Amino acid sequence: MQDKNYVNAEQVLPPQLLEQVQRYAAGKLLYVPQTQETARLWGERTGQRSYYRKRNQMIRNKHAYGAGIPQLAREYCLSQETVKKIVYNKKAEDNIPFYPHAISAEQYGQAGLLEEWVHTYLLFERRNKEFSDGLYLYPRQYIGPLAMPLSLFTRSSGPEEHMKWRVHPVVWERNVAARQQCIRRQEPLPPLIVNYGENGFELNCGSPLYEALIREGIPYFPVIVWCSGEADREAFAEQYLKSMAISV
Repeated sequence: MQDKNYVNAEQVLPPQLLEQVQRYAAGKLLYVPQTQETARLWGERTGQRSYYRKRNQMIRNKHAYGAGIPQLAREYCLSQETVKKIVYNKKAEDNIPFYPHAISAEQYGQAGLLEEWVHTYLLFERRNKEFSDGLYLYPRQYIGPLAMPLSLFTRSSGPEEHMKWRVHPVVWERNVAARQQCIRRQEPLPPLIVNYGENGFELNCGSPLYEALIREGIPYFPVIVWCSGEADREAFAEQYLKSMAISV
């Protein structure tokens, strides 16, 4: 019985090579192993390579923040031995340390892992699992971090009555003052996280930092922009990236 996945050698081999194969294995079913290069190209074409790279980066980041091997094995439906291999992999290209600042976000972005930086930041630095889970509900497009004019944005949280997320005035002023001190000490700071859609910009994460930047008279700051679809991403690129001479 023939394997339904077999390929007739006449369809893939040049005549001279086919004659040589027929001399040694006529009528036999052969397995031709992939080379490393062929496997690499297959992974790139199917998206598997990118998927596993992103998954493994999140596993390493979660482990760095205290998630145990058994917990990660259950979460990702992997054996504990597989998780250990991922976590303790020493290949330089597969180990991008996470830090909660814009320089780290830029490194992740250059490696094609900006989404993983965002989720690690939201989960472990902001403790905002609800926001992270919401972003996972649909495919998102992530751009940045970009140095953008703060005049484009408005706060979404604060003590004012019209704010989407109200914050007690005392808590708000304490948070803003703390970030002003970080700015004055020139400490590494996280980028703002902003959504761009049909209604324009919405500052999702970093309103106290945004207010501190405004009070300190800083006009530009690194921003990660996320969009809910390719159409919004293209609209953002057309409206803002061209004028800023930035390509993504």
